Amino acid sequence: MRIRHKKSLGQNFLKDKLILERIVDSSEINPTDDVYEIGPGDGALTEFLFQKVNSITAYEIDRSLVPILNKKFSERNLEIVNIDFLNANLEELSNANSVIVGNLPYNVSSQIILKILESKITFKHCIFMVQKEMANRFILNQEKASKLSLLAKLRADIEELFEIPPEAFNPMPKVTSSLIKITPHKNYSQDFDTFKSILTIAFANPRKKISYPLKALFKTIPKFSFSLDLRPEDLALDDYFEILEEHEKQI
Repeated sequence: MRIRHKKSLGQNFLKDKLILERIVDSSEINPTDDVYEIGPGDGALTEFLFQKVNSITAYEIDRSLVPILNKKFSERNLEIVNIDFLNANLEELSNANSVIVGNLPYNVSSQIILKILESKITFKHCIFMVQKEMANRFILNQEKASKLSLLAKLRADIEELFEIPPEAFNPMPKVTSSLIKITPHKNYSQDFDTFKSILTIAFANPRKKISYPLKALFKTIPKFSFSLDLRPEDLALDDYFEILEEHEKQI
């Protein structure tokens, strides 16, 4: 059956078998892991994942792909959940052996990643294909920070495993993709929601000095170890922890 790719759903299916094999080899999936795939599409990656595990739960928003997947994997233990992953109950995935995998649609990749990070569920790690530009926004580098990279770093370590060229997909996108791995911190004590609120205020005017948003957070700005002349993107994660600590004192 010929599959009609739906642009509205950001469907770009992986077709390069060498890339698919490399993704699965990089996934660090064990036979005892519980694998959840977001957006299996035509099942190309799913087929390779079955080389590692005997059962997979797949979230597929496109109803027309469900019978195709059921037919393709009729002799496999594939459970298809026909909903938008953004509406999924993530508590059903919460497990120390959960590995979440997916070729994420470019238009909702950041929302999916933030949904997982904000949920506070337990999982082993995530392996996602995303637009390279989006991967760079999530990965905290030593030069410039972003709201996304700081939020992500609070909850997990994110690393780029390798790049995936446009030619590996059908239809071929205009941009390069990256395979990223998200490994949650085993313990973190910071208040995620409050931390997110602080970052939202700090990065509302990213070109202004950090003293500007601090005036909105404090009646009197406390003494900090960093310079108030820095921009929000120049502060380190520990600097924002310092702001969070001072902010919690006045609540």
